[in-house]
Amino acid sequence: MQSKDLYAGALTLVLRHDLTGCAQSAHQAVDLLQRLAALPTADSDTRSLCEQMCERLLDEVEHAT
Repeated sequence: MQSKDLYAGALTLVLRHDLTGCAQSAHQAVDLLQRLAALPTADSDTRSLCEQMCERLLDEVEHAT
């Protein structure tokens, strides 16, 4: 998967989770965000943002159950 596809997929899943509260979308977004953060082309700001969003998504899912 190319990085632009990862970004598009992650954004779609984050938005879906935000709009519907879908836990599966949150978990899938976390997977894509972790993959984005691990890319050698990702700068430190992007890595940090991806990591922060992963933490927020997982926290939201945990508190929703």
